[in-house]
Amino acid sequence: MNQVGDYPDILGQLSGERLTVGDLLQGALGVFPPTTALDQTVEVLFLLQNMTNRPLALRLIVRPPARDSAGSLANFFTPRPRLALTLPPAECGLVHIPVTPQLPTRPGEGYLIQVAVEVTPPDRYQAVRPVAGGAPPSLLALSPFRVAVLRDIHFTARETAPSQLAVALDVLPGRFPPRSETPQPRYEALWTLHDLRQEAQQVEATAAEARKVARALSPALLYVPLLEHTNAVFGEAGMPLHPGEALFITRALMYVLQDGLDLEQGFSREQSAWFKRLCRLLVADPQAAHAVDQLVSLLYTAAVYDAVLLGFHVAAGQTNADFGDKTEQSDYTARLIAALEGRATLRLEHVYVPLVLAGVALHGRVTLPGEKPWQSLVQVQQARDGRIKLAGAEFAEVFELLNTLIEQARQLLIDLRVPRD
Repeated sequence: MNQVGDYPDILGQLSGERLTVGDLLQGALGVFPPTTALDQTVEVLFLLQNMTNRPLALRLIVRPPARDSAGSLANFFTPRPRLALTLPPAECGLVHIPVTPQLPTRPGEGYLIQVAVEVTPPDRYQAVRPVAGGAPPSLLALSPFRVAVLRDIHFTARETAPSQLAVALDVLPGRFPPRSETPQPRYEALWTLHDLRQEAQQVEATAAEARKVARALSPALLYVPLLEHTNAVFGEAGMPLHPGEALFITRALMYVLQDGLDLEQGFSREQSAWFKRLCRLLVADPQAAHAVDQLVSLLYTAAVYDAVLLGFHVAAGQTNADFGDKTEQSDYTARLIAALEGRATLRLEHVYVPLVLAGVALHGRVTLPGEKPWQSLVQVQQARDGRIKLAGAEFAEVFELLNTLIEQARQLLIDLRVPRD
């Protein structure tokens, strides 16, 4: 069972934006369909994610426009403009709010439907997800088709007032026959604690097989797919890597996919994001581990998640650098994963902190297949020199840490009497 602070981020899989209300609630707003005509009802969709282990008492206030952009009267009917609901612990769900344009509304674009949310903090609650969203789910309980439909809605966190989101609706010329029944608001649960318990049972049932798969993932099998996928993922996210950067990120990933998590205090392979994802993949497809390239692709962001958290630990242990507390590190890790998945902007710090730093810290301890250790150090120094010209002064501290780790790695190679290439 996931510990507090480790529940999967469902909202982040469906929306690239999010409103965050303290450490209690996250939300995003959408509308389907985004165009309508008089007397044709649309659904304004409020995606909500409870960030706590307690039920949340919510009140939604729907504020449709009263006038169009020219100042003419507009009428958007919703049967219950004030909604009260209780969002169960850790749950992610969707509130369907029917809205119908009626006379004297004129055809036009960009009518703003606004929805405010008020949340009452519960007593003695604990956060179950970091503010940045937490780890991605290993497998989402929703069907792939349902996920694709929800993503196509393009939820937004456009805030027009504190804790109030807005979504635009276009009204076309024409009019539909009025409906005989008035649609009512409804709530749809997308992910519940039952799903969490069910996933935990599935993980337990496949753990033995997952251990066999993990033991079979040798460095020789993993190295090339990991390196290629690292270059591809960072490149697609807008940050092409220097060969030295890709090499040392791959080293950090190799460490967590081998036995690194069991070697470091406070970490465990069987509690890691990548191992849990592997278990769930085997539940869905017992043959999932047969193609290593595909398996690396499916496990990649989970492995990065583990490598970042472990990387902070490893880099801090060798430099005494302060990378923040566990909550700050978890928030940072979630933002990095969101960037790699195209839901946020990838920055240079995401390459180096802590992935490249950790890879250099592990140099000499983790040797990659066919590697020439001295040449690898030259490559990361070349990467550093190229980035120095582009990075701002605020990145100087990162390069100082990198230089310290490079010198430590160089000395280790000397102590181990590793021949120069």
